[in-house]
This record gives sequence, structure tokens and C-alpha cells, in this order.
Amino acid sequence: MAKREIPEINAGSMADIAFLLLIFFLVTTTMDRDKAYIRSIPKKIEIKEPPKDIETRDIMAIRANSRDELMVREEKMTNPDEISDRILEFYRYNEKSNDLASNFPLYSRTPMTEIKSQVAESTRQAEAVEETEGAAQDLIDFKWAQVAEWEKKEKALKLLGKKILPEISGSAHIRVEVQERTGYELFAKIQSEIEEALFELRDDASKEIFGEGYGMIITRIADNPGESREDKAKFELLKILYPDRIIEVKPKN
Repeated sequence: MAKREIPEINAGSMADIAFLLLIFFLVTTTMDRDKAYIRSIPKKIEIKEPPKDIETRDIMAIRANSRDELMVREEKMTNPDEISDRILEFYRYNEKSNDLASNFPLYSRTPMTEIKSQVAESTRQAEAVEETEGAAQDLIDFKWAQVAEWEKKEKALKLLGKKILPEISGSAHIRVEVQERTGYELFAKIQSEIEEALFELRDDASKEIFGEGYGMIITRIADNPGESREDKAKFELLKILYPDRIIEVKPKN
């Protein structure tokens, strides 16, 4: 009996098929986003001298030189792990009651009546500017942004469920100043310590107010950005209570 010949498989188009499959998987595959931090690293800015209208009590200055020597609020620090503790102190020192003799930011405590009054007044001013002939669009946008900020505070206080909204001084900020030859490891450590402190502040407040951790809230927002209106309201409240005002300064020399 004659041996049957096995038909050959035409493999000429296999490369094209593999290429199409590769494109398919590249297009359809999704990547998990980093959920550890949602704050963008601040842009570096250059300033010739510190603003004169900001009190020293409102500045959480963190400096590192080219020899990786660290100074926090004008005091030398040998252990970078202590940076987060100093930031916690910066935010919390006057949180319950203002000590005017201290060198820490003061807190305002605004009742709902004042917030509603500011919403009405800022709205009146925004409408007046908008109706002014020849008013610059930038000014109009600025006025309506003020309205939005007061409305955000009104929603935050309702969610907080208290009579007053405590807020750290509007000038209070963390200022990071490193030199070009500062080691990247130290720079990264400073950023990590800032994030650790802010997370702890918001996490403690979230557990006290909402009965759940801050990490759970930001995780749900990251997973379902379009379906987390309640979580976004919680997040905004925590940002008002503990804002992340961070400035990076690149010195001239």
C-alpha cells in the first residue's frame, strides 16, 4: 500500500497573525494605577527671597544641602525618619486651641452662618464683575472660583457634622529646598516622609469621622472614578482639614 503524503501547512501568514494578536493584547490590556499616593509631585520654582508677608510660624521648611545635611525648621536633623513627626506637630499643635506664643500655624474656626454669608457675598461679587462691561475673563473666573471654594467648605462642614469648620492658616505650607547635588535618596526620603505624615493625619481624621481608613476612600475613588461622589466629598473634607500645600524651591547657588 502506498504511503500517504502528509499535506504541508502553509506558515506564510503566521507572522501576520502573531503581529495582529500582539496589537490586540496591547490595545485591550489595562494597567493598574499606583494607589499609594494621589498627590502629584510639585513643580520646582525659583524665588529670590522668601515672601515677606508669610510669618515664620506658617512655614514648615525642610532643607538639604549638597552634603546631604538636613535642616528642619532651622534645626539640624540627623535622622530623616523624624521628618514626618515634625510635620504632624506642625499641623496638630494649634488644632484644638490657638497658642499665640507658639511658633506653629494658627487655626480659624468658621461657623456655618459665616460660611453661608461668604457664599452669598462672593456670589454677589462674582455676578457684579461678570456684568461689568469689559471685565477680564481671568477676573471673572477668579471670582467664581472663590464662590466654589466657599461652597466646597459649606458641603464639607455639613459632612463633618459639627458647628464649626477648623482650618489651618491659609499661608501654612511645607517648603522643600534642596540643592542640585543633594542625593536623590535623601530627596526621595523627604517626599516619602511628607506623604506619610499627610496620610496619617487624614487617616486618623477619616477613622474618627467616617469610621473607615483614608486608604479605603482613595482606593475606591481610584477604582471607580465616575461612581464615587460620596467618597470624593469625604476626600475633599479631609483635604480641607489637612491641605497638602507643598512648595519646592531651587536655590540660585
